[in-house]
Amino acid sequence: MQTLIIYDSEGYIISQMSGDVREPVGIPFMWVEVPEGKRIVSINPETNEPIFEDLPVPEIQQLRDQVDASNVAMAQMLGM
Repeated sequence: MQTLIIYDSEGYIISQMSGDVREPVGIPFMWVEVPEGKRIVSINPETNEPIFEDLPVPEIQQLRDQVDASNVAMAQMLGM
């Protein structure tokens, strides 16, 4: 989904909006497609390119991964 990013001359993001929104007049902005598993943290003021970072893995997913790993280890110990 396209996200409207409004930012200042240093690349600091002032606002992020999605959906049917009006483009600002006289204020730096860009439309950005944010990739899955990423979030936008700022805009490079020299190149006007968005800077992304990975979203942290949710704690519930970390716990699920630990349970899966434990189940695999137990199955290997039991010779399954």
